Amino acid sequence: MDEISSTDWLDIDTTDNEMVSACASSTARLQQTTRTRQWKLIALWVLLGGLLGWAFGDGGPFAGVNSAALGVLALSIGAIQMFAFRKQLQRIAAGIPKHYRIAMRPDGLASESELGTGLLAWSALEAIERRHDAALLHYKGFRTLWVPERCFADATAFAAWLAQIEQLSGKQASVAPATPEVLPERRGLLALRDLLSNLQVGLRFALFRVSAAQHLRVSGLQIVLVVVTGLCLELAFDFANVGLDGQFYGYALPYQLFTVLCALTCAWAVSNCAPQPARISTAALAILTPMLVLRALFLGMTLLADWMDADSFAAIAGLFVLFWGALATIVALVRSLDLPADQRMGAVLGVVFLMVAPVQLDIGRARLWNPDYSDEASAGERSDWNKAATEAVLYAQPALLDKSLNAISKGKPGVPELYLLALGGYGSQDVFKREVESVDKLFTERFGTQGHSVVLVNNPATVETQAMATTIALQRALTEIGRKMNREEDVLFLFMTSHGAADHRFSLELWPYKFGELTPQSLRTALDTAGIRNRVIVVSACYSGGFVQPLADEHTLVMSASRADRNSHGCSHEADWTFFGKAYFDEALRETRSFTRAFETARASVAAREKEEGLMASEPQIAEGAGIRPVLEALDRALPPPTSATNTAPESRS
Repeated sequence: MDEISSTDWLDIDTTDNEMVSACASSTARLQQTTRTRQWKLIALWVLLGGLLGWAFGDGGPFAGVNSAALGVLALSIGAIQMFAFRKQLQRIAAGIPKHYRIAMRPDGLASESELGTGLLAWSALEAIERRHDAALLHYKGFRTLWVPERCFADATAFAAWLAQIEQLSGKQASVAPATPEVLPERRGLLALRDLLSNLQVGLRFALFRVSAAQHLRVSGLQIVLVVVTGLCLELAFDFANVGLDGQFYGYALPYQLFTVLCALTCAWAVSNCAPQPARISTAALAILTPMLVLRALFLGMTLLADWMDADSFAAIAGLFVLFWGALATIVALVRSLDLPADQRMGAVLGVVFLMVAPVQLDIGRARLWNPDYSDEASAGERSDWNKAATEAVLYAQPALLDKSLNAISKGKPGVPELYLLALGGYGSQDVFKREVESVDKLFTERFGTQGHSVVLVNNPATVETQAMATTIALQRALTEIGRKMNREEDVLFLFMTSHGAADHRFSLELWPYKFGELTPQSLRTALDTAGIRNRVIVVSACYSGGFVQPLADEHTLVMSASRADRNSHGCSHEADWTFFGKAYFDEALRETRSFTRAFETARASVAAREKEEGLMASEPQIAEGAGIRPVLEALDRALPPPTSATNTAPESRS
């Protein structure tokens, strides 16, 4: 380097704030450059996705490899990109000297600092930016020189120096955009600090604190972090319910994020109601932060309700938190956007949309962490699940149903007989299959239902041998039984076991099929249409008491495993019987053939077991019509003796 006179050197000592500003400006240029390359990145990801799809798909070199490997690979690529970007930010920060001096030469700027000595060629200068107190010289490689105006004698000398830089480099200075004065290595910690602050703001919003809006830290990153925190909260709740043996269920994410989409739509709509231009991100955080806090409260109350086995408490808590959340969100929007009185109806309507849209579109809550039955199941059981989803199974179902119905024998005139229809509705737990099969065997031995019984069951292990439990199959079975029985003297015993809902819907489900849900009204219609007069009905499911009154009449004995607002117990995948099924069929009906006496015995047995295990009482229900009692007494006298010794109940895993 040619000798430079000492008077030509410009000595610069940058302050900490100036170093931060220079670094932030370089970082902003890096991020802007990255955004301008997004179409190239999208094209690269599409190409990479196609290659990976071929590699892991049928016929590819990695066919049969667990799809989780693909997810790990994608996450690894993303992690490498994030690591590389962070390293580049750290390199930018490290490349900004605190003390240096520069001198102009015809071919560039000579520089000396603790980082070394060199020449910054004019051809490497990409941009010149002017601030009110400094000039920023941006070189290739995202290196920035900060030249403060205070290093010159006055503003005129600074302007003359900058004009000479423009002349030698051929670049025109532009006004520097505002940049966040945050060093790259501190941004992650500051983002977390802002997140914690926003969570505190959400709590204040939930408590209707007027000053909460003043402390809101608004940015797009904060919206993402609040949403991710909510997903982590939901995942933790599901994990607490399922345990270590579960697995992540990615298909639940769209359901989980639908509420976020509604919140952003609400934020957009309400922000347009503001008298002054308002940021959508401000409205979004005013919605999302109190929602997150109140969601945490609701999930905590749900865990408490599960521990107490108090579903009614959970339902009441849900309505309370929903109402509370709506009010808190409206207030948060009004305060954050400074909405005047005549514009606040927009906030009300937006929040109503936010609360109602998921319900109207039937967007239910989907678990992010589900039980993993595949690890517990044998290879044969996994094969059964695959068979259940095949086209051949669906086409075979009419023939299987016809075979079962054709096997029903006609009743003998003058001889009271019992007909059995046993239905297992929920296919993902084997306890319902075991119950209907055991009841069918028990009734053959003790009630002579051989040739008078039909079993409908949803289970992957039986799809090729037994008719599925669907609403149409149930209607056809009732119609055929009603046609072949002697309606004045014969009796139908209808046993249904499955999961039930608080609105008294009885689940009929076998993955990947959902056959609809029975209601008390639709079942009553099917029984009446079939012309079956004498009925004994047992519904074993949560909330099954809701079936009792709609099905009760003079010629019906109807029993349920629980009260209309209570859970029943024992429907685990490993059990042979539910609590009520064990007590009523496997114990009481082995001692007596009186359905009402067996019910009283079973009700006492279930209550004792629930008390012993600390569970909320299910309180099984019964309703007996006056006209059914003499029919059942006549049936009891006409029944043949049991075909085998069944007084000793087999060992049960329930």
